[in-house]
Amino acid sequence: MTFFLEKQCETRSGLAPEYLIPWYIIGITAIICAATLVLIAFLGPIGQETIQYRTSQSCVWQIAGQDLTNLVLIAPILLIGGILCLARRASSKYLLILTPITLMYTGLSMGIGQEWSNLAYSGNVEDYWWLFGILVIGGLILLIGSLSMFTEADVPDFKPRGLRIYVCLMTVFFLLFAAMWIFEIQQVTDTGDTPNGSYKSAPTAFWAIRYLDLGISIPLGFLALFLMLSKPKKAYSILLLFFGFFITIGTSVDMIGIVQVLNGDTEVAKEGLFIFPIITLFSYGGLFYLVKDKIHRGIVKSSDNQ
Repeated sequence: MTFFLEKQCETRSGLAPEYLIPWYIIGITAIICAATLVLIAFLGPIGQETIQYRTSQSCVWQIAGQDLTNLVLIAPILLIGGILCLARRASSKYLLILTPITLMYTGLSMGIGQEWSNLAYSGNVEDYWWLFGILVIGGLILLIGSLSMFTEADVPDFKPRGLRIYVCLMTVFFLLFAAMWIFEIQQVTDTGDTPNGSYKSAPTAFWAIRYLDLGISIPLGFLALFLMLSKPKKAYSILLLFFGFFITIGTSVDMIGIVQVLNGDTEVAKEGLFIFPIITLFSYGGLFYLVKDKIHRGIVKSSDNQ
C-alpha cells in the first residue's frame, strides 16, 4: 500500500508546507517510538522478562499479546513512516497517522493499569515509567504533526454506495462492545466481581481499560462513523486517525485474545473473542474505503509509467 500511495503522492517537497511540527521532529519521533515499543517487548514477558509488571498473570499474558502486535505491526508502521518522513516523502503521513492514539492509549493503560496498592504483586515496572511516558508524549507529537500534514488536495472522491450499510453494521458491533463492558461493570457493582474473577485479580487494570474504552475508544468509533456519513471530505485526516486507532488497537486486542486462549487463561472475555475480531475486520475495511481511491490511482499511474 505504501508503494502505491507513494506513486500517488510522491514529491520532493514532500510534506505540506503548513505542517505545525517540523518534518524532522516528526520523523525522529516516529523512529524513537518504534524503538521504544521494540525495547518494551524485548524487556517484557515475550523477551527477557526484565520488566516485572505489578499485575495478575492474566494481565501479563495480555501484555505479551500487546507486545507481539507492537513488534509485527505498530513498530514497523512507525519505523517505515519515520524513515519516509525524514526522506520528505508525502506518503509517510498515511502511515504515521495510524499510530498516535494507540501510542497514547498504550502508554497510559500500561502506566496507570498496574495494581500499585496490592501488596500481593511485586515488580519493578515503575523503574521503566519513562518508556511508557515516551509513548504518550510521542503519540501527542505525532497526533498534531500527522494531522497537519494533510491538505484539501489529499481528499479523494468518495462514492457513498453501500456506506450506510457499513456504518449500520459497525454501529451494531460498537454497541455490543459498549454493552459488554457496561454489563461487566454492573456485575462488579452488584456482586463485587466478574464471573471469571478478572476484577478481583486486577481491579486497577479493569477500571483503567473500561474508562479508556468507554470514554475514548467507543466514542471515537461513533464519532468516526458520524463523520464518515456526514462530512467525509472535511474530516478526512481525522477519519484516518480514528480508523488507524481502530485497526492497531483492534489487532492488539485480537492478539491478546489469542495469547490468552493459548495459555488457557480462564479470565479471557469470551464475548470479546467474537466481537473484537469483527470490529477489527470492519475497521480494516473502513480504512481501505478511505484510501482505496489513492491506491487505485497509484496503480493506474504506475501502469502508465511502464
